[in-house]
Amino acid sequence: MNSDESIVYKVRGDRVAWRISGDETVLLDTGRSVYFALDRCATSLWPHLVAGATAAQLAEVLAGQAAVQRDRAAADVRSFLADLEAAELLERI
Repeated sequence: MNSDESIVYKVRGDRVAWRISGDETVLLDTGRSVYFALDRCATSLWPHLVAGATAAQLAEVLAGQAAVQRDRAAADVRSFLADLEAAELLERI
């Protein structure tokens, strides 16, 4: 994953179907028929990824909603984005 803070990440609408239920989100990779489950923290970031957001914006959201330091939030967001990119569920715009 590129660490450039200006990159906007967005969910690939042509590849991902999802449903938010309470504190969890279930994703379906429609290209591979593989399901993913997001926990409460990842679910809080999901709407921002649907709209398009930078890693810095996502880290700010996470730090504001969870009891974590900004540096930890940024590291968690980088890891989350890397996982989603590896699964080819995001595009960079």
